[in-house]
Amino acid sequence: MATLFRVIRPEPRLRLGEAEARELAPLVAQWLARHCTAADLAQALLPGLPTPMHSAAAVLRYRLEHKMPPVRPVARPPARYAECAKCHDPVPRPGICRPCADLTTQTPTARKGAEVATAGAARVRTALRSAITASRPAHIAA
Repeated sequence: MATLFRVIRPEPRLRLGEAEARELAPLVAQWLARHCTAADLAQALLPGLPTPMHSAAAVLRYRLEHKMPPVRPVARPPARYAECAKCHDPVPRPGICRPCADLTTQTPTARKGAEVATAGAARVRTALRSAITASRPAHIAA
């Protein structure tokens, strides 16, 4: 309620009673839960008010409900690994990986990926052919 009264204080046409402010307080609390400031509320509630003002509480309720900002997505947790500054492989700490720093004599196995994929595909084809042959009835296999 205090935030609502502070926001509407500059506008004399938005005079509320305590009961009206109490009814609007949960909507204001939703705005604040969505990390909005009093300035955000003022920007949503004060400009372009109707003349004459018949019901300040109704105008404020409408604007609080219909201009409600979206819920902000939850921040992603920080990554457990950083990327190598040179090759972009995952590393436990920011910087460069051991191969890029010339601290290892092993060559990365990722460069042999095409050979591994070709051999793996051949094994899969062989396994599938033997499974198909094994599942055929004896009179069809001949």
